[in-house]
Amino acid sequence: MRATLSRWWHYLLGKRSEVAQMDYKDAYMAKVVLDIHRKRRDKRTTRVPLARLEPIHRIDRENALRATRERVDALRPHREALLATKLLDGETLQAILPSVSAIKVVQDDGRWLAFEGNGRLYAMREVFSADDDMQVEVEEYVFDDARSIRRRLNRVRALNRLA
Repeated sequence: MRATLSRWWHYLLGKRSEVAQMDYKDAYMAKVVLDIHRKRRDKRTTRVPLARLEPIHRIDRENALRATRERVDALRPHREALLATKLLDGETLQAILPSVSAIKVVQDDGRWLAFEGNGRLYAMREVFSADDDMQVEVEEYVFDDARSIRRRLNRVRALNRLA
């Protein structure tokens, strides 16, 4: 319990410099993420192709850019070993790119929209190409009817100039 609280505390402290830079896109994204957690029917661990994982926002703030560079530096030495298995499972991700949560996604027509773990996703894309056929273990959120959630996630992507 103490280790979990400590990880969350460090996570929140790391995000504090981003709070002053927040704008309407961030507020809308926060609302969508809250709705995802509130409306989900289930969540499951699954493996998806890295090439089909899509971020919902850019990494463009100095703190996030620095963290992404550090993740790339941590991941790059493991590239060849990971290519041999073609898999970034949850345990491996946590060992190399520790975080308070898994990469969390919602499926949308053959792709998976990452609403948590975008920095790790950008780092993985920097180290691996689509041709590497890497699989990533993610936490997929499932809904009885995901249309409105998918629509709102795509709106977040559009607001961040990703769509």
